[in-house]
Amino acid sequence: MPSEASADAVHASRRPATRSVVSEVVADCLADIGRIAREYLLEVQEIDDYAGSLVADQDLEETAVASMELLLRLVGDLPIPDRLAGLSEALGHRRAQQGLPLESLLRAVRMDFRVLWNAMLEKVPPEFLPDFTKDAVRVWEAVEFHTIRVHAGYLNELATMAQEKETRRAFLLSGLLNSDGKDPQLLSQAARALGVKPESSFIVAVAAGHAQKAFRAGVLRAGVEQFLHERDGALVLILEDVPARAGREPEGKRAWLAPLDCFVAPPARSLAGVPLMLRIALESLPVADRPGLHTVRDAWGPVAATRLGEYGTVLADMVLGPLAAISVHEKDRLIETVRAYLRSGSVSETAGELYCHRNTVLNRLARFGELTSFDPANPQDAATVIAALHVHFPLGK
Repeated sequence: MPSEASADAVHASRRPATRSVVSEVVADCLADIGRIAREYLLEVQEIDDYAGSLVADQDLEETAVASMELLLRLVGDLPIPDRLAGLSEALGHRRAQQGLPLESLLRAVRMDFRVLWNAMLEKVPPEFLPDFTKDAVRVWEAVEFHTIRVHAGYLNELATMAQEKETRRAFLLSGLLNSDGKDPQLLSQAARALGVKPESSFIVAVAAGHAQKAFRAGVLRAGVEQFLHERDGALVLILEDVPARAGREPEGKRAWLAPLDCFVAPPARSLAGVPLMLRIALESLPVADRPGLHTVRDAWGPVAATRLGEYGTVLADMVLGPLAAISVHEKDRLIETVRAYLRSGSVSETAGELYCHRNTVLNRLARFGELTSFDPANPQDAATVIAALHVHFPLGK
């Protein structure tokens, strides 16, 4: 039986021999790399996602050869030429651009280990096979080195593509919203970027100031955050109003919008109508900054008063100026009563709102008509009084 010292000597003598065998096997595999790559390709082509993908056959073949060479050089501790230095990351970038699913890509890359290891075993002399199998970890480490960098390249490219897509999306959306909605090419491009049908109807809603945080949260809960945009200091939701599926609440109702503080424009009948509805919504922002959901029905007054400008000032003075002749207390009572009456058109409801007798309401309306010569019960006079009140009391103050 050999001594412990002689056993160590034998083991020591084998180590350089084993390393030499690894080098020889790597050299033999490099010389036979075309065949090894072809065997690898046969297995890769069995992966479903590769069939029918944008990855061309020539790309697959060239990548297989280059990847095998890179791995063999890593296993054999050989110099890595410049043409192979960035191979792994570049492969990840390219496959991401080609739309290959990451799971399929990593599955293909990890197959390198089995194909390469089997090819190397075929080159090992039988007497060195037991020791050589201990070097399997070197092949695994090389494949993992390659895999990690392919993965990183893929994710980096996805992030770049996402950023570029968002930039293009924002550019096209901005172009659409600044347009008159009559450019067919712009409409088509914007529809593709937004992932909508240009002939669909759209909901346009805006939130500003204090309401933005709750509005964003509501949009997130509804799962439509991809349709949320920022513009002119406001949060803007441009939502395709697609038909409801059978058995579901009609999506056009958008019940989740009801409790949010925002302004909702009239539906845009197509993507071409969105720019106009957004302009309407943005012009209504002062109203949208108050609690509740607002529409054109309750926002038109303040908007109209702003648009009237100096004409509105003259109109308000003509209608309400004569009230300066009475006491402030009486003036306030008359205006309070007129505003309440114009909201409902009902003497009884006005009396209930103001906690007074209906005759009191009638007397105040008559007094207002006597002083101003505008009868709130007359439709034409009422419209003029409403406009004057909006000018005199901005945002219903």
